[in-house]
Amino acid sequence: MQLQRAILFGAALTLAFRAFPATVLVLQFHNNSQYSDLDWVGESIAETLRNEFRAANEIVLDRASRAEAMRRLALRSDAQFTKGTLIKLGQTLDTDYLCYGTYNANLPANDSQLKNSSLQVSARFLDLRKMHDGPELSEAGKLTDLSRLEEHLAWASLKYLEPRANFDLQQFMIPQKLTRVDAEESYIRGLLSSNKEKQQKWFSQAVSLAPQFTAPAFELGKLALDRKEYRQAVEWFGHVPVNDPRYAEARFEMGLGAYGAGDYSKSADYFREVSKTVPLNEVYNNLAAAEYRLNSPAAIDDFRRALDGDQNDSAYRFNLALALLRHGNFDESTKRLEELIERDPDEGDARDLLNRIERRDADLADVKSLPRERLKNNFDETAFRELKAMLQPKATE
Repeated sequence: MQLQRAILFGAALTLAFRAFPATVLVLQFHNNSQYSDLDWVGESIAETLRNEFRAANEIVLDRASRAEAMRRLALRSDAQFTKGTLIKLGQTLDTDYLCYGTYNANLPANDSQLKNSSLQVSARFLDLRKMHDGPELSEAGKLTDLSRLEEHLAWASLKYLEPRANFDLQQFMIPQKLTRVDAEESYIRGLLSSNKEKQQKWFSQAVSLAPQFTAPAFELGKLALDRKEYRQAVEWFGHVPVNDPRYAEARFEMGLGAYGAGDYSKSADYFREVSKTVPLNEVYNNLAAAEYRLNSPAAIDDFRRALDGDQNDSAYRFNLALALLRHGNFDESTKRLEELIERDPDEGDARDLLNRIERRDADLADVKSLPRERLKNNFDETAFRELKAMLQPKATE
């Protein structure tokens, strides 16, 4: 993707006089209460803020990026950080705004049931572009109303991040967005678990408690894909609606699932849909792979698009060589394979294909006799949006 990044960056230089959209990092909120069983609430708040910021077209760093930065800095996700540490963490990820906060919980007198506790949530922002503190935002209410408190906090936060935008509070409070607290807890406990079996249990429980809750359905789709239960994965990802910020990624994963199930026509449809809004190299590569299985000449053009976007990716070069070979273009296929071997002398499949081309083996047009094309499993929508933002920055405040 290096060439694609360079092209976009070069074009963005012509727009340098305008302000770029902000990138936001949301940390897990710190539990200030005495109840460790409520530690999951801190990630629940952060997860809701991330999703609503993404839905409002902000560039939001995901949990994996946050975890990697914390690993590099030897930080615990549940720790309460000094401002100096917050600044260093934000700078490590080159973020513009850092959102963090705390919450406390109190039980009524003579009550030991945590579900009856009340919450006080405090959110803070650190503007790393101007190096000053943003406002402190607070919410208070019952634990059973956690989803409502989170959505109201997201609305107030977006008013700070986007002061010129007109966010309708009622759109944050529609019933489809409000999740019962036990389903939210199950979902978050699944996210926080590193055990696949426990994740399956927690996410399944969340869906059972709240069938309209699409976030755990998305995670169940990923687990099914990992187990190579391709049709079940497609079914789970199909629960993600078009207005969900995960929609493009869900369709990408559905493309992988349909491909794994041998439904190449559906796979191509999913990848083609994603390419219209998130035209990443890996999307074109996988679209071309499905087209290749369908013996469509369009595979050559789409493999070429992927390679044009990143000349250093061996999978794109190998796949293009395969498609060219299958359609009888021996000369260019040979050239691509030779380029690949020059870059990576250990490319055994490429050497084998070159030998077969030299012998003009009779079965070179038969896909069953050729090595498998190489798919891409990673979908980095955040990187794409960052690049897109450079070309379409918001007006200077």
